[in-house]
This record gives sequence, C-alpha cells and structure tokens, in this order.
Amino acid sequence: MIIYLHGFNSGGQSQKAAWLRARLAPIVVFAPTYAAHRGHDAVRALRKFIARLRRENPQDPKLMLIGSSLGGFWAQYLAKNWKNRGQIPGSDPDFSMVLINPSLRPDETLARHVGRYRNEATGGETVLTAVDVAGLRHYRVEPCDPDVPTLVLLDDADGVLDYRVAEAAFRGCGRTLVYPGGSHRFEHLSEALPEILALYRG
Repeated sequence: MIIYLHGFNSGGQSQKAAWLRARLAPIVVFAPTYAAHRGHDAVRALRKFIARLRRENPQDPKLMLIGSSLGGFWAQYLAKNWKNRGQIPGSDPDFSMVLINPSLRPDETLARHVGRYRNEATGGETVLTAVDVAGLRHYRVEPCDPDVPTLVLLDDADGVLDYRVAEAAFRGCGRTLVYPGGSHRFEHLSEALPEILALYRG
C-alpha cells in the first residue's frame, strides 16, 4: 500500500493526493487528513491511521510513505520511530519512502509563517501558532537513514524551502533527483512517476 502524507495547510483530498491516486492505480493510495503542524496530534493520528490500514490489509506487506513538504518530515519521523521499535527490521525491502521537497527543520522554516490560513484542500481554517512551530523540534530526526530505501524529489526553484538543504542531507543516502525550475508544489511528478513505481516494486 502507499500512504500519501500532505504538508502544512493541506489535506487528504489535495490535488497532489488526487493525482497520485489516479496515476498510481491500480495501487491503492491512502491519504489521511491530519493536523500536520501540531506534533503530538499529527503523530497520534498517523500512527492510528497506519496501524488500522495494516490490520485491515494483512495481505499487502508493502508500505511506501510519500511525504510532501511537512509530510516528508513526518515520513522520516515515522520511519525512524518504527525502526527503533523493531517494526522495520534492518533494510526492509517492503518499506520505502518518497520525500517531495521535504521539510527537514520545520521548527525553523515555519517560524515566519505563524498566522491564520484558509485550507484549500479542506475548506476550513488552519491556525499556526508559535507554540505549534516550537513543538515540531521534538520530532526532528537525522534525515538520512541508509537502511530505508528512499527517493528524494526536489525542484530547484522551490521558493519556500532551499532545495540544497535536502540535497546535502541526503547525499550518499538513497536516490536524490533535482529538477530544474518548478516550485514548492513540485511540478515534476509526471517525470518522477517511473522512479516512484520502480522504488515501490523493488
């Protein structure tokens, strides 16, 4: 199974989630809506969601997390957490990650974005506080884990996060592809689709 983790001020019905569902079919793509900017709430919701999916789909041992921006941050955290608990033994070919313009230090990069936002994916409102931002530091992990098959997808014209930070963090770890131009939304999913499928199929 594939689980897409959206970023800040987004949701499971976002355009990127819908695109992945359509293009990766017949592989089923699940995409929960969760409070990505609230550390404790995000971790609790994602653990519960993923545990339920794995119970309901025992015949499908494969698990890929595709995380965009802050969702990439949570994908890294969950992978590290599972490994520490022995739920991902060593280099598990059935587990992999795709990180799209991932946020590595959201407690720093989100600090200037405190405020209220309309959530286009859910139609609701997202409120980001300084307490929310500071709390994310507790969940930071070393981004590069050579035991976890990882694909990092970056647009070099990302105007929100400096792509060079992720490029350097994952150098020599997994596979990193940097595309010219684009934006923080990531404009090269079509080109990257074969790479995502190759990683998933092992």
